[in-house]
Amino acid sequence: MTSLGYAVLYAAGILAVFALFAWKTSILRDRGALVASVKAGEQTFSLARSQIYWWTMLVALVTGWLLILTGNLLSPTPQVLALLGISAGTTGVAGMVTPADASPPVGVSRGWLRDVLDDGQGISVHRYQALLANLGIGLTFVYKSIQLDHFYEIDTLWLGVLGVSSLLYIGGKSQESAPPQPGSA
Repeated sequence: MTSLGYAVLYAAGILAVFALFAWKTSILRDRGALVASVKAGEQTFSLARSQIYWWTMLVALVTGWLLILTGNLLSPTPQVLALLGISAGTTGVAGMVTPADASPPVGVSRGWLRDVLDDGQGISVHRYQALLANLGIGLTFVYKSIQLDHFYEIDTLWLGVLGVSSLLYIGGKSQESAPPQPGSA
């Protein structure tokens, strides 16, 4: 098998492992006290947890791909550290916006996409914008890194877009209410 074949096999393995963890564990789900009718593993999905999981997966995928094809474990670029830092900061601050003792109980999931876009009042612009920014910049990062055989150096203005997106999400999250529960008016 060629190096490219091993890289493709590695990428498929990484995607499978990350998908398995996302599907079989609560790694992407909100934390906290559950509504009485909600079992563990059925609670809503978290946009902040999904964001850090997304970037961890993409960096792991690109790192392994480049290691297999170049034969070298390339040093992460400042942009890679910024991507992980923005995601870690978003996740950390999102968890602090509403103290655990003041937050409403976590409800039942209505599906990943609906959960991450819904702010308790319906689909929200700040969540939609955060999802699109992470998706677009993430896919560009993977594509260009594979094409160039090194970590793609994302322009600082695009990192700024991701940072602003995270700030808008955190600011919007601080104003959110709990998502409606099934059967409630």
